[in-house]
Amino acid sequence: MTSYKVPARLAFVIPDDSEAPQVFLMELPDGLPVVLHDTSAIIWVLAADGESDVGSAVLDVVSADRAEVEAEVEAEVEIFLADLVGRGLLERVGD
Repeated sequence: MTSYKVPARLAFVIPDDSEAPQVFLMELPDGLPVVLHDTSAIIWVLAADGESDVGSAVLDVVSADRAEVEAEVEAEVEIFLADLVGRGLLERVGD
């Protein structure tokens, strides 16, 4: 499984006073701010924390009926993680 890490030049804030998960990201020194909400914020936090099976971990967090949505969620998570890497908001650590 691929692991991810926060790039050295990425600033992030995870507010604890929000009802729904949020993450604020910005490449330093002059990147545009990015705000992730809900499931996208959960995915980023799990990946940034070094979770090697992000798709499965997301299912553990958001789904009571795991078997029903597992394949669909894992595919969407991989697409989203590739997008985050492409935008410089995460880096791949290994495969």
